[in-house]
Amino acid sequence: RGLDQTKRCRSSESICVQAREVVVVDEFRTSKKHFDCQTTDDLKNQRVMRKCRDGVVRKVPVHKVLHCLRKHGGCGKSVDRDVNAAKNILSILQNQLTGISEWPLRLRQ
Repeated sequence: RGLDQTKRCRSSESICVQAREVVVVDEFRTSKKHFDCQTTDDLKNQRVMRKCRDGVVRKVPVHKVLHCLRKHGGCGKSVDRDVNAAKNILSILQNQLTGISEWPLRLRQ
């Protein structure tokens, strides 16, 4: 269950009091590019066989899980979309903090 309104206000006030630095990071394509390998192709949704409402068994995408396809030069691993994006955002942040203005190569188009 989420924080109620009062607790949420208190939480944001304590963040302001602690004077944390906020760094803006563009999250564009961070979930679609694989953190662990250098392929420039997008990750694809993992697909599983499921029985649909009409009773027919079909391959359907699992949006939480992405797959790095070997046939496109990838490593063949399956990754959690959010964890992968978080790792890519961290690498962008590290580049910004070290003065490198460029995105990591795997995130460029």
